[in-house]
Order: sequence, then structure tokens, then C-alpha cells
Amino acid sequence: MVWIITDGKEVTGLFTNFRLDEVRLTDSSFAFRRQLVKKYIVEFDLNRLMHTFKMNAGLPSNAEPLGGWESEDGGLRGHFVGHYLSACSKFAFADQDEGLKSKANEIVDMMELCAKPNGYLSAFEEEKLDTLEFEENRNVWAPYYTLHKIIQGLVDCYAYLGSEKALALSVNLAHYIHGRFEKLSFWKIDGILRCTKVNPVNEYGGIGDALYTLYDITGDAKILELAQLFDRDYFLDHLADGKDVLENLHANTHLPMIIAAMHRFDLTGEEKYRTAALNFYDYLKGRTFANGNNSSKATHFIKGGVSEKSEHWGGYGQLADALTGGESESCCAHNTERILERLFEWYGAVEYLDHMESLKYNAVLNSASDETGLSQYHQPMGSCAIKKFSDPYDSFWCCTASGIEAMSELQENIWFKNGDALLMNAFIPSAVVWKEKHVTITQHTEFPDGLTSKLVVDAAGPSAFKLMLKEKAVKAVKINSAPIELIRENGYVGIQRVFQDQDTIEIEIEASLHLVPLQGSDRLAAVMFGTVLLAQIGQGSLLQGMSNANINERFVRAEKKQLEFALDHDQVKQAKLIPLFRVEEEAYSVYLDLEEDSSLNRRFSFAKDGSSAYEEA
Repeated sequence: MVWIITDGKEVTGLFTNFRLDEVRLTDSSFAFRRQLVKKYIVEFDLNRLMHTFKMNAGLPSNAEPLGGWESEDGGLRGHFVGHYLSACSKFAFADQDEGLKSKANEIVDMMELCAKPNGYLSAFEEEKLDTLEFEENRNVWAPYYTLHKIIQGLVDCYAYLGSEKALALSVNLAHYIHGRFEKLSFWKIDGILRCTKVNPVNEYGGIGDALYTLYDITGDAKILELAQLFDRDYFLDHLADGKDVLENLHANTHLPMIIAAMHRFDLTGEEKYRTAALNFYDYLKGRTFANGNNSSKATHFIKGGVSEKSEHWGGYGQLADALTGGESESCCAHNTERILERLFEWYGAVEYLDHMESLKYNAVLNSASDETGLSQYHQPMGSCAIKKFSDPYDSFWCCTASGIEAMSELQENIWFKNGDALLMNAFIPSAVVWKEKHVTITQHTEFPDGLTSKLVVDAAGPSAFKLMLKEKAVKAVKINSAPIELIRENGYVGIQRVFQDQDTIEIEIEASLHLVPLQGSDRLAAVMFGTVLLAQIGQGSLLQGMSNANINERFVRAEKKQLEFALDHDQVKQAKLIPLFRVEEEAYSVYLDLEEDSSLNRRFSFAKDGSSAYEEA
């Protein structure tokens, strides 16, 4: 092995991701949905996008207003613009797309016109921040959440496209925010940033992490001071002390706090923030569904409010009543993946890769429509559920926004590198350019429909490196058609050799059906095929009497190219299991009853979204 897996006490600095422009997706699922979102961004009218910014700045605009959360009176208006700028910058960088680069720069030019001399830049008036400071948790909807998205978009435009103007705007906005906070008392700040109420309208997103990134770039002490303000002791201190305080908290308010805490540890080495993140992940696993994602109703909820359906955490290991139709918020999947990415970079443990791969197929890819690329808000996994995707111009949920950004970085977390080692995390058709080694490796596979993968090496000359694969995903490996003996260690297999141009590595993939019980339930379970979560389509009682001991004998695979299982060939038309990410408009069920017919239970209804859900609470 080329690294040592630690005991959790020492950070060793292990594998890192390849850049977005070094990995190219080539399949019909990931690459296709990514391309749909890119097309959506390319075709988006920037005058409509920036309409509320111009209106707030007193500039003329005759553009047709957007709807939903980006409407002229929407509390979060402007948040989508930040995500859009991030996604536009990442697509432009990854694909060397000059048209999208120009589009990103045009947005920045418009933002410069809309920025006030004091640095304030937003689609809503400054008075919203006055309201927040006065009332702390009433009559305002998450202004710092939106300001985070704007800062992050500008930072990404600088990081990926080199826009000095974007950097200056982000620094000016950060200084403006710093100026507001330095006038406030300790307890006023605590009230503004304490997000412990159900449905906290003072949610502030990942602004801490964005500010730490801005500090990484600038070294500005004021920005570091401001970033640290958003690391709240009510959450992080308890986690660092080993206390599980997740119950009844709003999930996607607090997931970004962990990302910021991890960033702070990387910057300062303050042990509290690493310990808090490690303990948090342990507690999060007890609130995680079979798709790798989390969030559902709070344990104590207000009848009819959003907390009854979605967006919070309940008790550890208590998901038996969590299938409300609003579970598994898509934003949570994207942020959980970022936490796992950093945990893996710290420690290199295979469990983080497994969780990332599960999220990648079953929550990130699954969040996006195969027809539009646009995202679900929630990803329900109960009985007879139906997916609901964002409308192109009239929804703009938080998950619409995070969804387009997720598609712009979909090629991440498939390949990792560390010195002379290359690690492949998932059987997703893709090509990785390893510039340091002058090597390109292309993966050809039809997983999960097929159980083989072929890697082809393109090399300028002989290249010595170690190829790392996850042990439990590999049955056997051949190089240039000759079987090889695998070295197995710490959950990985390693292939160390001098690779030649056009070498082929053929991998026989290990995957079978298995049940994943719903935590806290004696009778509900989901079915997975390897790392891919399946959903039942159609009527029937597929899991009665099923167990991990007999599931592979009792199900048969349909004689089709795409993955599909049924109890027997005659029942395929009645009820079948297919990958959840391939469900589009059909009613489906993920968690099925091991004792009776789940299809008889039709409790599903959509969770409300946005301010209407908040107002009910």
C-alpha cells in the first residue's frame, strides 16, 4: 500500500480529487443528465435571471420576472443566481467552453452595476438584514442563505475563470457583512445565528465555508474573523464533546456548518472542529436512508408544517415513521457528499468511498430528471411515491439551485490520486487525464446492467503507478487478458506495475441483490443491487418472506439489456425492481414490507415547499 489508514488520531493527507477538466463522463446516465443541465444554462435568458438584482439596484429592467422562489417578492430571490454562476463557471472550466465563460463574465458585469458603494449586492433590499437583526427569527426568510450563494458564485467565477472583478465583488460583500456584525452585541449575534427552531427562517447556509475559501485566496484577516462567527458553539461544541444533538435540527442548515468546520480545521488545525465533524458523521449514519441521504421529519413537529414531512433529523436510528413523502432533501445529498469527500481526503477509509458511491447513484443522479436534468426537492422512498421535478422557470427551489451545480461537478469523486497511486471509486464510464503521469485512462462499462469494466491506458510511454480498486466491488482482474493475483489490504486491492500504452485492465464486478432494513423498523427494507438502489414498479408483494439468505435465489433477472428483476418471468409485467435513478414518471416504492403487500398502503402525498410550508409551522 502507498498509504497507512490511521486510527482516527492523525491526519495523513491522502487522496485528492482530479480537477473538473481532468475527468470526462461518457455514459448515457451521468453524462446525459449533465448535458441537459448544461443546455438549460446555455439557453437561460440572463436578463430574466438578473431582473430582481436590477430592480433592487434601481436599474431599468423590462425582462419577464421568474416565478417561484425567484419571484419579485420571493424571500430567497437571488439565491438561484449564485448557484447558476457557480454552475456556469464550472461547466465553462471543465469543458473549456468560451461561450459559457462569456456568460459568467456577463453576470459579473451586471452584478457590478447592481452593487452599492458600501459593497452590498443582492436581489433583496438591505432592510431585510435590519429585520433579521431586530427580530432574529421572524418575518424574514434566510437572507444570509442567499448572500452565501452570491458570494460562492463570485468566488467560483474567480477560482475557475480567473475573474478579478468577481473576486473584488465577493470581498466587498464580505466586508459589508463584517461591518454589520461588528456593530452587534454577542447575544444579538447569537440570536441571529442560532438556528435551533423548527424551520429556522434565519438559516444561513454554507457562508462560513465560502468565507474560508475567500480567506484562502486573499489572506484577509477580516474575512477570517467573519467566517469564524458562523461556526456556532451551540452545535459544534456539543458535537466535539461527543453529544448527539442532531435530533429536531434542520438538516440542510447544519450540514454546511460541518463543511465549514472541516475547512476551519484544515486552515487552523483546531482539533475541536475535526472532532466535531467526525462525531457528526457517526450520528448522521443513524439518520441515513438506503440511498445514502438523510433528512425527514423532526421528532416533535407542528401538525401540517414542513417539519411533519421533511428537512429535519429525528432520533438516532429511528426512521420507522420517517417515510412521509418529504424525506431525503436533495440539497442534503450534495452537502453530505462534500463532507464525505473531505473525510476521505483526511483518512482514506473505504467506508467514505462506499457512502459517496451510494449517494452518487441513488441521491445525486437520482435527484435529476432524465428528461430535463432539473432536480427533485425531496426524494420520497415510501410506498407508491411519485417524483416531482422542478419547472424550468417557475420553481427555483433550493434543490433546483443546488441541483444544477451538482450536475456541473458530477464527474467528481469517481477518480482520486495520491503520488504514484490512482484510485477508482465507481464503475461510471469516464476518462481521466492524469497529467503528472502523462496518462489517460478510459473506463468502459455498462454497470449496473453489466458486471464487467474495461480500463484502457493511453500513455506517452511506460508509466509506473499503482491502480487501487475497492476490494468488495471486485471479483477478478485481468491485464491484457491474463488473470492477475490481487493484493488485498484495508478494504482495497492494488495493482502495481509499469503500464504500457494500450494496456487493458478487465474487471469482473462483484454485485448481487441484498436487503437494507429501514433503521428502527422490523419489517421495512429496501433492495440494492451492489451499490445501486432499486425501486418497485407496479403492484405486487415482492418482499414477503424475503431475506438476504434467499433474495438472490427468489428473484430472476428479466431478459432485457437494462437491469430489471421480478419474482419470475411471468410477473415482470405485474411488479418489477429497477434502479431508482431510472424512475421518471411512474409510481414507485423503495422501502417494502417484508410481511405484507406494500402496494396496498397508499399514504403518499407531496411535502410542501418554500415559504408556504414555513408559514404553516
